[in-house]
Amino acid sequence: QGAAVINRPAIILTSLLLTACTTPSALRQELMHHHWVLESVDQRPVQSERGRAPDLEIGEHFTVNGIAGCNRYFGKGNLKQGRFWVTSLGSTEMACGATLDVVEQAVLTTLRQGAALTTDAQGLTLQGEQHTLRYRLEEWK
Repeated sequence: QGAAVINRPAIILTSLLLTACTTPSALRQELMHHHWVLESVDQRPVQSERGRAPDLEIGEHFTVNGIAGCNRYFGKGNLKQGRFWVTSLGSTEMACGATLDVVEQAVLTTLRQGAALTTDAQGLTLQGEQHTLRYRLEEWK
C-alpha cells in the first residue's frame, strides 16, 4: 500500500486550463501565488546566472515581482480580455552582462506594453508585440 504521490504543479496547471475557459476573475485568482520561471524568450532558451533564473510572481492584489534578467522588478499586474500588462513598473539598476541584458529588456518591454496571456499544460506564454515569453510553473522548494 504505497502512498499516492500528488503532482502539485500538474494539478495547478490543470486548474489553470479549466479556469481559463471560464471567467477572467477565476484565471486571475489561479495566476496568483505561484512562481513562474522564464524558459525562453522568442523561442530561445534562457539560462540562469548567479543562481537565480528570471521569473515572475503574481501576489495578493495582483502585485507583480520577479527577476527580469539580473535586476528585480515590481509593479501592478492587470488582466483584461486575455491581455496581461504591468503598470507602475520599476526595477533595480544593476549592470547586466550582454546575454542577460537582452533577456531583461525583452521581459520589461513585454510587461510594460502588454501581451496576450495563454496557459497550457506546460506553463504560460506572454505573446507581446515584439517578444514571446514562455514561463513554466515551478513552485518554491
